[in-house]
Amino acid sequence: MKILQVEGSKKPLFNWCPNVEQGALDQITSILKLPFVEHGSLMADAHLGMQMPIGGVVATNNVIVPNWVGVDEGCGMIAVKTNLTKSQLEDMDLRKRIHHSASRGVPMGFSHNTQKRMNTLRNRLQNKVNYIFDKTGIDNLDDFQVLKHAEKDLWSQLGTLGGGNHFMEVDYDEDDMIWIVIHSGSRNMGKKICEYFNRVAEEENKKWHSIDTGGIPFLPVNTPEGKGFLAWLDFALRFAYLNRAVMMNEVKEALLHEFPNVEFEPEINIHHNYVVIENHFGKNVWVHRKGATSAKLDETGIIPGSMGTATYITKGLGNTNSLMSCSHGAGRKMGRKAFNVQANTPEMMEKIKKSMEGIVYTKFAKETNRKRKETGNLDVSEASDAYKNIEDVMGNQTDLVKPIHRLLPYINWKDAGGDCEGYLGLSLQTESGEVEDIV
Repeated sequence: MKILQVEGSKKPLFNWCPNVEQGALDQITSILKLPFVEHGSLMADAHLGMQMPIGGVVATNNVIVPNWVGVDEGCGMIAVKTNLTKSQLEDMDLRKRIHHSASRGVPMGFSHNTQKRMNTLRNRLQNKVNYIFDKTGIDNLDDFQVLKHAEKDLWSQLGTLGGGNHFMEVDYDEDDMIWIVIHSGSRNMGKKICEYFNRVAEEENKKWHSIDTGGIPFLPVNTPEGKGFLAWLDFALRFAYLNRAVMMNEVKEALLHEFPNVEFEPEINIHHNYVVIENHFGKNVWVHRKGATSAKLDETGIIPGSMGTATYITKGLGNTNSLMSCSHGAGRKMGRKAFNVQANTPEMMEKIKKSMEGIVYTKFAKETNRKRKETGNLDVSEASDAYKNIEDVMGNQTDLVKPIHRLLPYINWKDAGGDCEGYLGLSLQTESGEVEDIV
């Protein structure tokens, strides 16, 4: 970790990311000059984001910034350990069956639920969904019609993976025990909530003419707009939490089909895109974690690498300089389009193929442009070479987290497209018990 003095600010930058790109550094140093910012840190996986680096952690005084949470509100990880061993899943045909089964059950990419799957989900989860709406008070926010059809959208997207760096995996640890790991968030609903309140913040900031934020729209927490954002964010977080749990059940069901006596330990289910009030340095502040994992003392965390590389289960060390946070993954080192241009050579494609040897995984799709037309290249933008080395990232944050388990992929799912009917057969059980226990 390096402490960097920021010109024009009395607040230093605590940086765990060596050789951080200049764009991300410019973003965080500009943030530290704002009068409502109390503290700022860059995690070991930091890279350029929208108005704030991904891998950034910022504490504010009575102010919240929608874009410092990001459009994938509630994005996070869920993991569960099983009593299966690596040798029990060694057969490649067996793993292909499991891959096919869960692929049928979980819509990925732009795909949403069919009517049949929505009906199945309603029958099993209506009470939990009712609780989400009751707890966050969405029906009372008449002034903020962010999602005109919130409940319809929820059922359409519940238990769906999304695209990009979202994934599902069956992994094995250092003792050859099998785990299930899933990375996903609040889908399109979180995006709409963030964009809506970012526009609201822009409009409100124009009225005030108060301070120059460098084009960063913010909301005081005690205004109707600030309270509205927090309520809708809470909705997105609770949905994301349940969304991961539903997908976990689908993978569990696929394993149960092959191993009827498989047992599952309590799930770990966490966010890494959110804002929450916490006490640091003797005062209450609003901590924005944008691509950062909470790492309070002895708190369990999940830090995934990239496709084909390790995922770590960790315990937090409670480092105050990082606002008790750590990285949320490996972090991109190159944009998607740039990497696809570089990677679509025979040499690179062979290297990518070799990195996935021994893993059953979803085939790479054709790359598409903004009009969703194929470019002729394969979309390998999630290959490990597009990301920082997860081992280096973990080595740069030894004062933030302690690794407990190192997981390696055996089966990997990513965006495959197509609608899925799916099936559910398990009760939702989490480490803390109920969906209401999330942040």
